[in-house]
Amino acid sequence: MDIKSEYEKLYRHWQKELNQIELSPFTHENFSNYKKDIDEIKNRGAQEQDLIKNDILRSYHDNLKYLLTDFLKIREIKIMNLALSLQEIDFNNLIEAEKMFYQNLVSSIKGFEKMKALSIVSSTEDVEDVDIDHVEIEKVITDIKNIEPIEVKVENKLKVSQEPQKNQVSVVSEPIVEKKKEVVNYTLLRFLKTTPALVGIDLKTYGPFEKDDVANIPFKNAKILLFEKFAEKLEIS
Repeated sequence: MDIKSEYEKLYRHWQKELNQIELSPFTHENFSNYKKDIDEIKNRGAQEQDLIKNDILRSYHDNLKYLLTDFLKIREIKIMNLALSLQEIDFNNLIEAEKMFYQNLVSSIKGFEKMKALSIVSSTEDVEDVDIDHVEIEKVITDIKNIEPIEVKVENKLKVSQEPQKNQVSVVSEPIVEKKKEVVNYTLLRFLKTTPALVGIDLKTYGPFEKDDVANIPFKNAKILLFEKFAEKLEIS
């Protein structure tokens, strides 16, 4: 195993993901190879008696682990933004866990929007129309319950709620609920180039933007725009 070569390979992949708005191609083979490299370096370090070589191996291990963790985090933010705006994703660019994450988010968002729309309609209808609304609401609930449960193994990212019934329901709603409850911090940005509209974590739509436009964007959304060089942060003195 050429450690330097493997490190440079992951670094280039991380840098590409960081510098573009689209998701870069990422396969299960890529993930397995990166994880295998990290584990192998860790094992070699544990067996190495030379202190200097041991330090070098530990440094490579820590850097590789950081790059892979950050790489996956950047992709997670992109997937959440695409799901919130209900944009399609090329599944060829995603590993299986990312596909499940995106599908669960989209299913949850669509179900939530249906229920919200029906609740608004129900509250404005006359009493004689209540039965019709209840039938429609029951239909939506049934549709949501029929969503095939998908186990999502994303460490410390998301919880899957399950109802204690025969038919288990996996509706991933916490990414939305949490964003509504938490205090949202904003960052003032100046856009460096034309940027498409995005859905913020506060569920508001921002943009599209032209070069030199200035806007207050939720901090977590602003991070990816700064990473990808679409905007720069403005400081108000």
